[in-house]
Amino acid sequence: MGHKFTVVHRKDLNNVGDMSANPLQYFLKPHQYNVVDITSLGYQKYQTHIPLIAGGGGLIANDFFGDILKETLSSADRIRLLEMWSEFWKVSDPINVELREEFNNKAKSLIQEYLKKIKDTSAPRIIWGAGHNEDTNKRVKRLNYPSWLVEFDEVGVRDFGQEHEWVPCASCMHPALRKKYPIKNKVIWFEHKKQLIKSSNFGADPIPRYVNSGDNIEHTIELLGSAEIIITNSYHGAYWGTLLGKKVIVDSAWSTKFWSMKHTPRILNKGEDWKNVLEEDYSYDQDPLEDCISATENYWNKIKEYMQ
Repeated sequence: MGHKFTVVHRKDLNNVGDMSANPLQYFLKPHQYNVVDITSLGYQKYQTHIPLIAGGGGLIANDFFGDILKETLSSADRIRLLEMWSEFWKVSDPINVELREEFNNKAKSLIQEYLKKIKDTSAPRIIWGAGHNEDTNKRVKRLNYPSWLVEFDEVGVRDFGQEHEWVPCASCMHPALRKKYPIKNKVIWFEHKKQLIKSSNFGADPIPRYVNSGDNIEHTIELLGSAEIIITNSYHGAYWGTLLGKKVIVDSAWSTKFWSMKHTPRILNKGEDWKNVLEEDYSYDQDPLEDCISATENYWNKIKEYMQ
């Protein structure tokens, strides 16, 4: 049986958020779809005649990935032609350097000419739960989405109140989020492995400290469920904590991905002490977990119509 979809997302085996973001794992069996790591686009071959889903995760306006997501819009012939381009004459005897450069320039011009002529017969292309992820140290003022997103057949972003349909990270479908966990700690810290919180922010209190490494979502959700209050700078730490009904405080909102969460956690302002906001009360108009599950199921009902 062939694959029904290809899914493109960041497949970091040591990042529990990344490994939970593939939306099809909650609706189909593993043999029914193919997974491509976004960092392998251009290197890893995949069938372009079947529908492709890009997401979830912070794939948009990402400094590391750039516009690589745009490549998923390419047809099979376009990809093969680009592969030919990448395999140009690279290694040669030094005496042939000028000859090699002359050939490459002529070949490059030829390939560019035919890239413009090539007809695209790609299957549908879909964004599911991808989100804006720009470094806030660049003093970003608002979320700008690339114009080429409109070329996708369906666009569902996890950022709320923006120009595209809101579709939350599909990890809300994980059954571990529906369980109740015994409270073991009033406060825990949950950090992104590449954005560790400054030690000076912790103070002298012996508070349990965890990192978003690994791929065991059940264990991670159990850890988050063991606390009354979660202090985090991890997107999924904030997301899952909110879905579990916890009080969530975001320390060091280093990315735009924290700006447009529909069920907004308490985001610390620069210089604000987390100890001073522990007793603040806040609530949501809707139950965050049920709201996210409903939106995700509705989107799946739309997407499964594309299934081959």
